[in-house]
Amino acid sequence: RPPAIRPTRPLVLADKVANRREQAGEATCITEMSVMLACWKQNDFNDAPCAEEIKTFYDCVAKAE
Repeated sequence: RPPAIRPTRPLVLADKVANRREQAGEATCITEMSVMLACWKQNDFNDAPCAEEIKTFYDCVAKAE
């Protein structure tokens, strides 16, 4: 029985792979973010006691960009 749809290209693998760059960014600053969120949780989401952790996280994000 013939196929219902005819392929536009031959159904064989190419000799090379397309040169595409991955757009999904790497997971950076996860540790810093975890420390900051843990500090917030311990201090009822008050920024004042966690100022150093927040600064460390923002510094990491700025460096990653």
